[in-house]
Amino acid sequence: MSLLTSLPPFDPSRLQMAEKRLKEELKRRQETMALETSLIDFVEGAWPQISPAEYKKCWAIDGLCEHLEAVTNGHIKRLLINMPPRTGKTTVTSICWPAWTWARRQKTFWSGSRVRFLCGSYGQKLSLENSNLTRRLILSPWYQDRWGTRVVLTEDQNTKEQFDLTDGGKRIAVSVGSSLLGIGGDIVAVDDPHNTAEIESDADRETATTWFKEIRSTRLNDPKQSALVVNMQRLHDEDTSGQIINGEDYEEWTHFMVPMEFDPARRCVTVLKWDAAGSVPLETWKDPRTEEDELMWEDRFGPDEVAALKRDLGPYMASGRLQQSPIPRGGSILRRDYWQPWDEIAAREQGVEVVDGDPKYPPFEFVLASADTAYTEKEENDPTGFTIWGVWRDRQDKPRVMLCWAWAKHCELHGKPIERKVGETKKSFDMRSMPSWGLVEWIAYSCRRFKVDKLLIEAKASGLTVAQEMQRLYREDGWSIELIKPVGDKVARAHAVEPAFAAGLIYAPDEDWAEKVFAQAEVFPKGKHDDLVDSSTQAIQWLRRSGLISHNFEVAAELREAMQFKPEARPLYDA
Repeated sequence: MSLLTSLPPFDPSRLQMAEKRLKEELKRRQETMALETSLIDFVEGAWPQISPAEYKKCWAIDGLCEHLEAVTNGHIKRLLINMPPRTGKTTVTSICWPAWTWARRQKTFWSGSRVRFLCGSYGQKLSLENSNLTRRLILSPWYQDRWGTRVVLTEDQNTKEQFDLTDGGKRIAVSVGSSLLGIGGDIVAVDDPHNTAEIESDADRETATTWFKEIRSTRLNDPKQSALVVNMQRLHDEDTSGQIINGEDYEEWTHFMVPMEFDPARRCVTVLKWDAAGSVPLETWKDPRTEEDELMWEDRFGPDEVAALKRDLGPYMASGRLQQSPIPRGGSILRRDYWQPWDEIAAREQGVEVVDGDPKYPPFEFVLASADTAYTEKEENDPTGFTIWGVWRDRQDKPRVMLCWAWAKHCELHGKPIERKVGETKKSFDMRSMPSWGLVEWIAYSCRRFKVDKLLIEAKASGLTVAQEMQRLYREDGWSIELIKPVGDKVARAHAVEPAFAAGLIYAPDEDWAEKVFAQAEVFPKGKHDDLVDSSTQAIQWLRRSGLISHNFEVAAELREAMQFKPEARPLYDA
């Protein structure tokens, strides 16, 4: 038998299968090479590995990827990114970009599996989360199937804080305020260096900007070659972006800035690549929009969603976080026109009784009193500021807040005792004894008059004493007492409640005592006194935290019910 006759019969299907596998392998390699050269394509392919949300293309994300590619290609050494929140900038910059950089065949100082990344954010939790997602992407079957032999994690250094590659690359996660001693990066990526809740605090803002100064001055592995990328939304004119923009070396930075709504006067145009001499731009990028107020990403943030964001953030924060143009400090925060008038027209619209042209208050779900205490008779010192607020739902079941009463007084802790005359009514006795009342008596009278559910007192030295006396003398009355420890400075607290005012949630009647609140608020923080503003911001912040001016109005009933059936449990310090 010959060799040919001993061979199995020719099977065309096996050849076809081999050809098919070869074509598939060639296609996969071509696709892999395409992914290595395009961060845009890489992000789209990597997205399902790190996020359950569907990936939606957007020209702004493509533009971000083009700028980061320019960093990896060595064309940009300083990149400032300003984009609105929730637009994928962190996912692209802090998670996908390092993994893509390591996957590239081209090995340079900024490209390939030898690149060392130092990545920082405002909080340790956020930094570790981003680091973990990068590692999760690298270990995903999608990534391992393509670059698993090129990007290999070491066994002896593989944690959330730092993981190394066998080729020498690494990713180190740090946070604002943490020690930077002994660490650095070929590429340093700073993502959201400020906490939005603390941006108005001078101390917290300075902590972040001082930390960034150390990053940029001492943490670059090679000052001549290392790249520095800052990725954030604008929060304040003196935030880290402001530090860069107002710095002497701003001309060295490429500023990729995308506002939510297009502003032709601030159209972003950048250079992605210069000629060898650095004088002729070879590749440029510009915001593709042409119409004023044209939205950045209408599929995700349409007109309704943007309007809701503006309403929730308020003008000050919306200008910074959405438009990347923070309003300079020093102007009026709680403007006079924010206050909604409670007049005959407003009352009738709400179905509230009007007697002889005098609108009554609507039926309140919850009544809150707020005291910024100081007890002294000296006029040059700050008085005690006291305000009362009622919360109700309008005809559309939306939350509204009414300033019911306010006063600012210089008086001692306790007044002089006066005997009640035989047969004298309570009202007559109160009117006669009012001039001699002290702070405690005035607060108690006010809480009784408006059937207050809860009394807030700032937890400072004078406030502690007032709270103790109120608890001792009026523990059987119908209100509970909560000591409030302020977070942030006075200006920060005013900005925190501005969205509620700007959204038209806050009403006030046309009364002389209300005018005093308006007048003090509109000049804050430049006015002589701020006691009524402090009392007001303390109250509105508490209402927001408690959900009483969100859509969760059942909270009001729960709070009132808890106090009704447990009157003995009214601690000065709530848990």
